[in-house]
Amino acid sequence: MNIVKLLVILVLIYVAYRVVKMFRRVGADEVKPYRVDTEPPQREDLVQDPFCKTYVPKSQAYVQDIGGRPQYFCSRECCEKYLAEKK
Repeated sequence: MNIVKLLVILVLIYVAYRVVKMFRRVGADEVKPYRVDTEPPQREDLVQDPFCKTYVPKSQAYVQDIGGRPQYFCSRECCEKYLAEKK
């Protein structure tokens, strides 16, 4: 009978150990590393292509002056299609 009690106690200790280890790991996953010395990412304006209606960063857009004002396109092909459709 003493061996059965010893086995039950050992199983309970093992289960308690696994539960504590599980909760410790869950708590560690929630903490995200954060560095104070890093700069925030640079923001950039998005412009909408008038032909295909997609948004592209202004620095990566293909620019064409149409009617005295700049129009921004996602690619040269969209610009050519827009100009062909406009004629």
